[in-house]
Amino acid sequence: MMLTTTHCQFQKIFVINLPERTDRRDAMTLAAALTNLQITWAKGVPGTDVPDTVVPGEDWEKSILRGNKGSWRAHMNVLNTIIDQNIASALILEDDADWDIRLKSQLQIFARAAQPFTQHTHQAATVTNPDKIINLPITSIPSPPNQSSSSPYGQNWDVLWLGHCGTNFPTSTTLNTPPTNTSLLRVTIPNDPTVPSPQHLKAHPFALQDQLAELYPPYTRVVHPSSGTICTQAYAVSQQGARKLLWRFGVKGALTKGWDLVLGEWCDGLFVEKGKETAPVCVTVQPPLFSHHFGKGAASDITAPGGGFVNKDKEITPYVRWSVRLNMGRLVEGGEVRDQWPDE
Repeated sequence: MMLTTTHCQFQKIFVINLPERTDRRDAMTLAAALTNLQITWAKGVPGTDVPDTVVPGEDWEKSILRGNKGSWRAHMNVLNTIIDQNIASALILEDDADWDIRLKSQLQIFARAAQPFTQHTHQAATVTNPDKIINLPITSIPSPPNQSSSSPYGQNWDVLWLGHCGTNFPTSTTLNTPPTNTSLLRVTIPNDPTVPSPQHLKAHPFALQDQLAELYPPYTRVVHPSSGTICTQAYAVSQQGARKLLWRFGVKGALTKGWDLVLGEWCDGLFVEKGKETAPVCVTVQPPLFSHHFGKGAASDITAPGGGFVNKDKEITPYVRWSVRLNMGRLVEGGEVRDQWPDE
């Protein structure tokens, strides 16, 4: 049954964690408890423990970093578990992810916004010109069914990319597969109090401002098909999505780059074989609901964060206003929650 106590409506939430990173395990355990998330730990895999013989592809194709190899294997192991246990849907988090204290309401709104992309029969998804960008206000979409047997996110999706460090709005020139009636659809959520003001919409302090800040009014969140999405702080997979991904990247296809990059290319339709399979259904959101928490030291187990320009003396979480991580002490001790990106 669904984990109703988490309010996330995913059957399970997995957190990938290298066993030696007890610091991250402690912080994630507390963050999850403070926001009523029931998590299941998945062991991270050191790259040194992944022999080339288990990596798909020919020997000449396996020119990836050792850390990327370990990350790939850890994510494949989670997909393997999801399939083996016949889990209908699961949220996969990396152990340095952070989120807003108001995650419950954010996910409820996202579930409603995702309906046009994940329900073929939804009237709001029908447009006459598939090459035209359509901005659809969330108020025109009915709330999802409140049934324990149904997923609030819809019944036909592969990946819900909820935490990332960058994505693009699809346009007619960036599509890699034939356009559908939702390819260029964008569901807008105006006046969202959990969205930072435009000057704070960037993946790290030295990054360029997100396109979202230029195209939409302040405090707007937008749900749309994934395009050029990178980083896997948080993503959900359905059972059908897990099977497709394990087949493509655990059994069949060559691994030539990091897991988040190949996942992004898969969602973009770059692996679709003409006449053999349909394009994946991958939905994302800007700004993301989960983000990378840069703690003091800002050390990553795979690559340097933010191009190495993050202030190592200050903790931050891009995009997240009422950060669980940054308010952890106040939540435990009963203090007042602080907004790390207050309006100016």
